[in-house]
Amino acid sequence: MKEQISTFYIKPKKTIENINSYNVPLFEPENCDFKLDSNENCFGPSKKVLEGLKTLSEKDILYYPFYGKTIEAFSKFYNIDKDNILLTNGADEAIATIFNTYLSQEDSVLTVSPTFSMPKIYTQIIGANYIEIPYAKKWEFPLDNFLNKLKTNDSIKVVHLTTPNNPTGEIICQNIIDEILKNATNKLIVIDETYANYCEKSYLNLIKTYNNIVVIKSMSKDFALAGLRLGVVFSNSYNISNLKKVISPYSVNSFAAKAAIYALKDSQHFYNIKNKINIIKNELFELFKAQGFIPYKSFANFILCDFSDKAQFIYQKLKNNNILVKKFENDILRNNIRITIPNDTGLKKIKQLIKIKPTIVFDMDGVLINVSNSYKTAIKQTFKHFVGAELNDEDIIKAKNTGKLNNDWDLTQYLINKAGFEINIDEIIQKFQSIYWDKGKGVINNETLIISPNVLKELSEKYHIALFTGRPKIEANHSLQHFKIDQYFDFKITMDDVPYHKQKPDILGLTKIFKNMMTNKLYYLGDSVADIICAKKFNENYNYCCISIGINTHNNKDILLDYGADEVLDNANEILEYLKNNIESEY
Repeated sequence: MKEQISTFYIKPKKTIENINSYNVPLFEPENCDFKLDSNENCFGPSKKVLEGLKTLSEKDILYYPFYGKTIEAFSKFYNIDKDNILLTNGADEAIATIFNTYLSQEDSVLTVSPTFSMPKIYTQIIGANYIEIPYAKKWEFPLDNFLNKLKTNDSIKVVHLTTPNNPTGEIICQNIIDEILKNATNKLIVIDETYANYCEKSYLNLIKTYNNIVVIKSMSKDFALAGLRLGVVFSNSYNISNLKKVISPYSVNSFAAKAAIYALKDSQHFYNIKNKINIIKNELFELFKAQGFIPYKSFANFILCDFSDKAQFIYQKLKNNNILVKKFENDILRNNIRITIPNDTGLKKIKQLIKIKPTIVFDMDGVLINVSNSYKTAIKQTFKHFVGAELNDEDIIKAKNTGKLNNDWDLTQYLINKAGFEINIDEIIQKFQSIYWDKGKGVINNETLIISPNVLKELSEKYHIALFTGRPKIEANHSLQHFKIDQYFDFKITMDDVPYHKQKPDILGLTKIFKNMMTNKLYYLGDSVADIICAKKFNENYNYCCISIGINTHNNKDILLDYGADEVLDNANEILEYLKNNIESEY
């Protein structure tokens, strides 16, 4: 008898059905020189920590951990009684334990927005209500609205405050804390001070006066022990005893417990690093400010900056050069990037990358990639499907040279109409895509690379590089990744980025490149008349900031020159020599 396997899924509790998990990378990122996206301490832990971990014995692994010496070290460092300290597996477990101890489904948590995301997730898991008061002004604590909600909503049981705040970097001032305490005598006040050692303001001593205050600290951001996961809860002994009923008894491992002792013994290491971070943070602040961006004063080990319409370019430019940063997509933080403070080498690299340079703009088909066995094939087969006749290359080239049909769907319809057939564009697109794309399995895979990756690499070291193509984004990315040249493009404009009626030769695409990149001049390489017309029209609106460089893919050099090309090259690989001869300044 065949064993029956259950296909029934056991649903989780209702409170977590619609929660988005906090996904973390499973592997260390490849080709990453500077990981500046998670606020780890880039300068690393004290050497005494590494030396201390070498003294771990078999017993440290064989037995469950003993926390007494670690708690004593925290007690001495922060001048807090041992009974007022609880070790946790990172600050995340501290928040989760506090919420699980004090919140029921009928309760609410009050906080500001934006702030650290995990408290919201832990609240939702419990099924409690998470109330966010948005900043009315960036980034000043919205005290009036906060107090109003505190006074009028009886369901609020926990007030969650983060100072310095993540991702904004500001601290909560003493007078604000005082006002909240006055109006929240029957609420639990949770103060997350994960970044507080970077500033001069801590509210830790309030636990000695107020029974309703819990302070959370972490060893991840300041003492550079993020990989070991160690947080600390400070509160009165009664609160600590209740938290112990909820937390797992041995959630902190022996390595983390021992590392903390050595880190706290070498506090001078942290203070030296703190001074370096503040110096580099001020340099980044002044750099971004001088470039016209809006950096926000930060009291943590990161800086948040509003890069406006340059945000995507800067994010991609840094990523292409092995620097990972955090770019936000939600409305309140749109175009903001949070950058962990790097070391001196990282600072130098960022300065070199984020500055105004000429931009080399590449069309894709016929310039970067040979499409004679892909797009031309799709055009011919689509034409034959509807017309029942063969189409030759000369007819395609003539159609392209009209300068009005850069989009190959429109070009195919034009040729079909010219043959005396009226076919709806949607039908043409469907057939064309079934041949060319076919979910990544079509004749797109017959393409070959024209441009040398070494040319792109050399260009990227001196200039910014952009892509301006009439392809849909998914197809453009497919080919760039297939040929392993995607990492050289700092900004991309595809068919998906401009309305259908604003495709080439309309200048919208070039305009977006010019406005969204840190550039003062474009060198635009294209192989069609539409590309040259586009550059010429752009110059009429933008003070002749674009040099149009035709690529003689279709043996149409004279036609491209007639339409106004500044230069025509036989091959895109010749761009290096052209630039050497025509750009005097070194970048």
